[in-house]
Amino acid sequence: MPVEYSNTVRLLKMRKSIALLILFFVSVIWGGTFPIIKTSLQYISPNGFLTLRFTLGFLTLLPFFSKRLRYNRKALMAGFILSIFLFLGYILQTVGLEYTTSSHSGFITGLYVVFTPLFAYFMLKEKISLRGIIAVLLAVTGLFLLSNMSGGINYGDFLTLLCAIAYAIQVVLVSKYSRMYDPSVLTVFELGFVSLFSTGGWFSEGFEIHASPFLIFGVLYTGVLATALAILAQTHAQKFISPNHAAVVYTMEPVFAGLFSYIFLGEILGIKGIVGATLIFIGMLLVSLDKSSS
Repeated sequence: MPVEYSNTVRLLKMRKSIALLILFFVSVIWGGTFPIIKTSLQYISPNGFLTLRFTLGFLTLLPFFSKRLRYNRKALMAGFILSIFLFLGYILQTVGLEYTTSSHSGFITGLYVVFTPLFAYFMLKEKISLRGIIAVLLAVTGLFLLSNMSGGINYGDFLTLLCAIAYAIQVVLVSKYSRMYDPSVLTVFELGFVSLFSTGGWFSEGFEIHASPFLIFGVLYTGVLATALAILAQTHAQKFISPNHAAVVYTMEPVFAGLFSYIFLGEILGIKGIVGATLIFIGMLLVSLDKSSS
């Protein structure tokens, strides 16, 4: 028995380590989407971009998991609930990118790492510590400094803040539902519903689009890599770790968003922006290193 128990513990630790590594690469991929989406919105509306992105993501996964979709009504409902918050997160973020910079969007979106323990406490009864409360205060202060470079929190920053709240709820729900249902089935249902929601929005806009090579690249990158593969990986990985532990790795997303925005768009935060972003990142790290969130 002791040997079997030891092997089981070792296997669980290995699964958690692999899950964390997977989420790190997911964060890198998601960080790269910010400048890509920012540029793609020159050719298409937010709803139009999301329609193409999530329809492609849905169609990419459907052939591989179509046989598992039968007789999964409860998983269908769970996927529907996940899709509501995922859609809210993406539409708020995408519209917000029309009014704020790519680097701002990346760091403000990263606040969901701080919000996640709060929602995990209320929704899953996971404990939150004093360190977590301090992290929230630091992050909010950082948000003010980051967004106040133009004299106040602008419309795009505000929408992105709401996006971070939606993402936090979605991360908590992914951890909950991925342990109850097949993660692959959940992902397919989730992407399918988001595709329907965004298509409805694009329909109301008249399906306007200005085709360009960069837009095609943007849809392919976000649709296949950042949506189909990344969200599938996220759903599977969070089956083995808590939402608060998932937040450990998600701290890297805004870092890579800022890095890629500087490299490809030449965006510079400035001194006040750097201080604000640093406070947000410190808040994220406090949550990440909080052992009470294990």
